[in-house]
Amino acid sequence: MKRLIFKFRYYLFILPGLIFLGVFTYYPIIWATDLSFKRWNLLCPKPKFVGLENYIKLIHNDVFWLVLKNTAIFVTVSIFPTMFFAMVLAILIDERMKGRVYYIYSIFYPTLIPMAAAAMLWVYIYSPNLGILNILLAKIGLPKLGWLGSSKTSLWALIIMTFWKNLGFFMLIYLAGLQNISKDLYEAAYLDGAGWWKRHYKITFPLLGPTTLFVFITAIILTFRVFDQINLMTEGGPGNSSNVIVYYIFENGFKFIDMGIASALTTILVGVLLILVLIIFGIFGKRITYEME
Repeated sequence: MKRLIFKFRYYLFILPGLIFLGVFTYYPIIWATDLSFKRWNLLCPKPKFVGLENYIKLIHNDVFWLVLKNTAIFVTVSIFPTMFFAMVLAILIDERMKGRVYYIYSIFYPTLIPMAAAAMLWVYIYSPNLGILNILLAKIGLPKLGWLGSSKTSLWALIIMTFWKNLGFFMLIYLAGLQNISKDLYEAAYLDGAGWWKRHYKITFPLLGPTTLFVFITAIILTFRVFDQINLMTEGGPGNSSNVIVYYIFENGFKFIDMGIASALTTILVGVLLILVLIIFGIFGKRITYEME
């Protein structure tokens, strides 16, 4: 009995975390999933069970498919270039380049800027008449662009801004991962005649596997739930060209007051994230290298 009580004491340490997750994560997901099968809007103030009606409406809604397309483009184009450049910058800085502290601070600083301030800064940068991008385009003889006002460029403008905002955060994680790799491995490879590229290909990339997996999962979650910059810079426009799934959930829930559709979208988002994470762990989890053989 005493042993059982002694072991139970350890579970008390994780109890606050479990309560927090249960109240603010698991319960809202279960509640939203249940609500996705009900009609709840201004015309139906009390939730009414309608089965798959909300999902059927979404399937036949062209805006929903456009939002999914925008989300897929945003996630794909945002994640891989950001991860690549973050890793390259971390490797270069880790190799004792001159002014490394300056580079760390300058690259990481955008992460510290509040999203509202960062969004306003980039609204000014993208300004058709006063923005620095259009001024530079005019100086080299190219036409000015309506970065946020055109359906052809609005989503890409948000992707560039998000890349700038997240690059330093991922670079710092990679930099921390590089500190766990023994320098003796590089010295041994150098003495064996391995060049710069071969040393990183054989040592750095494999041993950064756990860090890369963590960055990949974190990047997926961050890009799927992007909201602030869209709300502040484009509001999903023009013509839903920069609308993504989280902002579309916000529109349906708080602008159109259709909580049934919003809950169905939330359930789809959670399901997609869960499937992606399981696929990533299933494919890459067992291939991660934690130490050199």
